[in-house]
Amino acid sequence: MSSGNHNGGFEPPIWGTDAEGNDVTVSFGWGSREGHTLMSDGHVSDSEFWNHHDHYRPGGSPSNNGTQRGAYTGQGS
Repeated sequence: MSSGNHNGGFEPPIWGTDAEGNDVTVSFGWGSREGHTLMSDGHVSDSEFWNHHDHYRPGGSPSNNGTQRGAYTGQGS
């Protein structure tokens, strides 16, 4: 388990691909951050990822469904 406190945090970033086959780096929340996902385009270093990622979390409001920082530009962004 990576950054966070005793109530929750994020797993270390991992590399993968999105539904369109594009390379992505993601980190999944645990504990109080369960369901919260951080995403970035490409396979990036840990330090680059922690400094530049978009947030996706459950909920219906725009503030819950993506940060639109441009770190992830794929489907669902």
